[in-house]
Amino acid sequence: MTFSAAFFDMDGLFLDSEPQWHLSQQEICARYSYSWDDDDQRICIGGPLSRVGDYISDICARDMTGPQVVQELTEMMLVKLSTKAILMPGAFDAVERVRQVMPVALVSASPRILMDAALTTLPKDFFQFSISADDVTRTKPFPDPYLEAAKRMGVATSSCVVFEDSLTGIASAKSAGCAVVAVPHYVDVTLAPKVRVVTSLEDVTLEFLKKFHSAI
Repeated sequence: MTFSAAFFDMDGLFLDSEPQWHLSQQEICARYSYSWDDDDQRICIGGPLSRVGDYISDICARDMTGPQVVQELTEMMLVKLSTKAILMPGAFDAVERVRQVMPVALVSASPRILMDAALTTLPKDFFQFSISADDVTRTKPFPDPYLEAAKRMGVATSSCVVFEDSLTGIASAKSAGCAVVAVPHYVDVTLAPKVRVVTSLEDVTLEFLKKFHSAI
């Protein structure tokens, strides 16, 4: 026995886009003589993008509203993802392994336009479907994205496993009732009965998932 479905986060988990987000945020903040660093990145990782926009507006870009910052970040990231979307180590192979035994979907707090740009670099139907921030009323850290994903799959959230790298995404998955495999980079994740931590998606095997499922 194993899980009924698997949901993968996009930024920083499947897609190595955090450096590109970091660069885009640095570029905006540099105009205001503010040096965006890892502490700022740690605060904003996982989104939602509206929170990132408000944060940048508050700390330096005071002549811009949060939504204006979001719009500029989205435009910058669209160019970056359309020209150079890099996968995290082991990401492609991990999804290939998992989709042998269960359906998989991509679930992100990014807007649809950025998800679609990233998906153009993948084989068609690599994921059964994708859910963006535009597809739900409330995005991460609320449970809505994973509740919607399970609904579309026709399975209970309690039978789903989620792969996440941020505390925001983990909170979303946990509140939806999913099991979580965390692959953190900027944050520390506390182990829990339904949470496992790995250093890379390269560590995710079918045997690992079977043992995780059996333990909860």
